[in-house]
Amino acid sequence: MSDATAAPDRSTDSQAFGYPRSVVAADLTAIAVVGVVLVAIQFLLPAAFHERLAFDHAAFGPATLLTAAYVHAGTEHLLSNLGGYVSLSLVTYLVCLHADRRTWFRRTFLALLVALPVVVNLTSYAILETRFPGASPVSRGFSGVVAGFGGFLLVAVAVHLRQSYSRETVFFVGQFAVLLLFGELLWIYAGRVTLLEGAAVLGGLALAVSGIVSRTRGRTFGDDHYQQVGLDLLYVSLVFSLLVWLVFGLFPADPIAHGTFTNIFAHGAGFVEGGLLAALTLVVFRP
Repeated sequence: MSDATAAPDRSTDSQAFGYPRSVVAADLTAIAVVGVVLVAIQFLLPAAFHERLAFDHAAFGPATLLTAAYVHAGTEHLLSNLGGYVSLSLVTYLVCLHADRRTWFRRTFLALLVALPVVVNLTSYAILETRFPGASPVSRGFSGVVAGFGGFLLVAVAVHLRQSYSRETVFFVGQFAVLLLFGELLWIYAGRVTLLEGAAVLGGLALAVSGIVSRTRGRTFGDDHYQQVGLDLLYVSLVFSLLVWLVFGLFPADPIAHGTFTNIFAHGAGFVEGGLLAALTLVVFRP
């Protein structure tokens, strides 16, 4: 009779958020590689090559619609975009893992890196040509993609919440987020917010909150439910805080400060189109 004992089951030790740790490590490595590529392009390629990769509105090179996202005007520009990219991509990835949507993240991640820069630069080109036909700016930088991750994050939170709450609750949470960010933009650019504008935003936020609260009326819940609601409320508040910080960074009050033009049109397009791309990949590749 053998004295050997069975080895302990360590299968749970190799899991992270319900996935093998090696798989999660590979995803995090992919996120990090993008940042390394941005740094390498900035510091290893000559300035003349940077100019060739940038999107010149006067020349309109089709390939530069994509490559322009990966070059920057300087180190400060790079670090700003890098910080936004790392924070938003990691938070979005964690939300997708909790929602059991890792494959969705991977597909959308690739779409944001490859397709979104092209769409954003085309949208920005169309807007600038329409509003400022005499201008011929040169576009560069990863900020449109960073904004796209903001839109992706908002969609990912909605998908995650839908697993625990009704469709109506998710709608009101999304409405609250949109109005909150719209109110922030109004505060940044309006100069003076009128009573009507302020009342409209605050009234919309109040309606969104009342819509969320109304989902619980007439129902009896246990302590576990309210504990989960409290945790979700904290989690959503932190995500919204990150999005408010993103909007504050991407939409400066003076877009032409310090002799440079911050393309707020591209940033707005990136946020909206990033969210639409995320919704598209979710629907098209639905498991």
